[in-house]
Parts: sequence; structure tokens; C-alpha cells
Amino acid sequence: MRKIIIFNIIFCLLVIFVCNTYYDSKSRSAVAYNYAASYVETNYEISRENIQALEVNYRIGMGLFEILLEDVSTKEIFSFEVDIRKDYSLYYFKDHTYVYRKNDGVQ
Repeated sequence: MRKIIIFNIIFCLLVIFVCNTYYDSKSRSAVAYNYAASYVETNYEISRENIQALEVNYRIGMGLFEILLEDVSTKEIFSFEVDIRKDYSLYYFKDHTYVYRKNDGVQ
């Protein structure tokens, strides 16, 4: 009986840890997307309703997000690197739109 109780406690702690990690990664992804969408809205003068996320990838080894956004009306693609701290504040932001377009042959 004692082994079952210990097993249940360990299992519950594991489930809590996995759920916390999953929801933390999803919320960090949403915050990184919000920083990128705000940047596109202010610097490229595109309304937020016309911005759509193509990809939001977390680069594990580098610890930052690689985000591809698309303007729905003109089909332009914007590429960004975003890194945020544990408290969801912006740490690093880099606009790679010019390099992305140059590599794809779109000028």
C-alpha cells in the first residue's frame, strides 16, 4: 500500500511538471509572436488583422524563437528572431526579413 501511494505522488508530480512546461512553452511562443506582430505593425505599417503566423519555431540549442509572419493582403513574408526572458520581457529581437527575401530570390 505504501508503494502505491509513493508511486501516485511521483506520478502526479511528473504530470504537473510536464503540464507546466508545456503551457509555459505555449505562452512563451504567444508572447514572442506578439512582439513580432507589434514590430510588423509599427515598422511596416500593416494592420494586425492582416498579419498571419506561418511558423513559430523554438530553436532549442539557441533558446530563441524563429518566427515567420505573412501579410495576408500582399503575401509578403517577414522573418524574425525573438528571445524573451523568464518573466516574458523582451531580451533580443532581430529582423531577418531582408535576408529571407534575398535567399528566396524575392527582391
